[in-house]
Amino acid sequence: MHPDSTWTEHDLPGDGETHRYDLGPLTFWVRRVKNEVRITSHHADDGPPAEGEEPSAEADWHRWALRGTEDQRLRLTPVLPDRMLVVKVEQPFTLLSRAEARIYMRVGAWVRVEVVGPEGADPLDELPTERLSDTWWGDFLGGEVAYWLTTKARRELTDDLFEPWLIMCTLQLSNRSADDLSVEKLGLRMEHLSVFEKDGRLWAEETRVDYRGEDEGSDIRMDDLPPREAEGAREIGPARSRTRSFRARTFSRLRAITSFGWGD
Repeated sequence: MHPDSTWTEHDLPGDGETHRYDLGPLTFWVRRVKNEVRITSHHADDGPPAEGEEPSAEADWHRWALRGTEDQRLRLTPVLPDRMLVVKVEQPFTLLSRAEARIYMRVGAWVRVEVVGPEGADPLDELPTERLSDTWWGDFLGGEVAYWLTTKARRELTDDLFEPWLIMCTLQLSNRSADDLSVEKLGLRMEHLSVFEKDGRLWAEETRVDYRGEDEGSDIRMDDLPPREAEGAREIGPARSRTRSFRARTFSRLRAITSFGWGD
């Protein structure tokens, strides 16, 4: 196993060498053959990974030919998923008119693998640490494809929730409508969030959601800052989209379509 801290730059393997990285349920290997970098991965859902440094003989390698290998490094960056996440609240509750609530949820990081050198960064691959099921958010006329997250959103934050491969997302919910709001499922747009690190813990920037009503939807804002629970954290993973505010549907009691039929 490669000994370095994960979220940083690493030495490229030497010619013919393989480096292994373990992040929760994800194991991946990086191999160099002359000027070529090869990557293969294994997920815990498929059984235990190979012992030692080498992957199984049946491994499917993705391959990239580099412009050179001198003064080049391997950079591993945590980023959030490339689609909306649909999350179930651990204990559904009602947010009264003009009331606020704070919610926390853990999302497995996607590992962005890049080679960086004098000519800049070359992206190679993105590897999700946890597998997400496909689902649908909205109705059949106005919805979108999303991921379903099995980890539930929580109202309280405790130390046991943190793992080096998990990103803690913080939502500040405000009900700006005249009606009470039943909070059961949340549709969260991950592509707008940056990732921060403090004391070995990963945080997404805080998201503020102002609910305006069933017809108007929600005003969503990101301030490009870590939440107050991680004050002073440094940004280490960029957002996929730099849009910082927009209006969208965030709350729903509609049933979601999963790959196995109708989900709860």
